[in-house]
Amino acid sequence: MTALSVFQNDDGLWAVTAQGLVVTGLTKESAEAFAEAFLRLHDEPPPAAT
Repeated sequence: MTALSVFQNDDGLWAVTAQGLVVTGLTKESAEAFAEAFLRLHDEPPPAAT
């Protein structure tokens, strides 16, 4: 599973971090949605070759 961190900065905005990735300036809802989409994208097995 991909290690991901979602936290609130001192400025009150939210950030999402992962290895090689930092996304800042988000609302709480945006940070949670980004984290969910990121995990779904990176944790799915690749599609089977046809």
